[in-house]
Amino acid sequence: MYAGFGSEVVVLEGSSGLIPREDRDVAESVQAALTKKGIVFRMNARVSAVRDSLQGAVVTYEDARIGERFEVEADAVLLATGRKPATAGLNLEAAGVEVDERGAIVTDARLRTSNPAIRAIGDVKGGLQFTYISLDDYRIIREDLFGDGARTAGDRNPVSYSVFIDPPLARIGMNEDDARKKGIDVKVKKLPVAAIPRAHTLNETEGIFKAVVEAGTNRILGCTLFGPEAGELINTVAMAMRTGRESGFLRDFVFTHPSMSEALNDLFA
Repeated sequence: MYAGFGSEVVVLEGSSGLIPREDRDVAESVQAALTKKGIVFRMNARVSAVRDSLQGAVVTYEDARIGERFEVEADAVLLATGRKPATAGLNLEAAGVEVDERGAIVTDARLRTSNPAIRAIGDVKGGLQFTYISLDDYRIIREDLFGDGARTAGDRNPVSYSVFIDPPLARIGMNEDDARKKGIDVKVKKLPVAAIPRAHTLNETEGIFKAVVEAGTNRILGCTLFGPEAGELINTVAMAMRTGRESGFLRDFVFTHPSMSEALNDLFA
């Protein structure tokens, strides 16, 4: 976002590869696309100090791979350390509400805490911290209080997510690495975004689409989309997975043309 506004952006990444929970081919495609936008990535960076300067700040870091120290001068420093629930001051122990080692409230499948009179909803219970998960938490509690109580947190799996970089990155289910580590015999499908007609009319041809399908059953195990409108497209794949459709359903579905959706025909071919 800052690079899009014209700022010079340097990313200091502690690991050797970007977005480690994604397959390496997808991560490399993301890094290449962002590098083209002028973002500079410094991998294996171990930050040792941040100090004020007349113009802003100076960040000192060491390249853990080669053991050399470097400095970056910046107008501003954005420190990304993740989040955890802010429950420390709530005196939950007195209420009989159990928390885990990160301070997240422990709940069952219907979001009941260890105190049967108290439920937890949203980010405070840890796990996936997305707005749409909090909305579904509400549905679970509503049905438990006023309905038949059949809805549980397990009913929403697998859950898709989107990272709204440019182009966006979205995934649902297993990636290739996940599936192979579990010993599953898989078929891996890949489609470069540059092969999609609609991407050319949008003048956005960066990215890659990737699907993981179980060999023999044609069950869709997961899908990663890095390209224009990925945040919308992943919902179509999610509905196919949630309703138990095989990969042939998306391969043969009649989508409008030209659209990004029709790329699913080729991806699952």
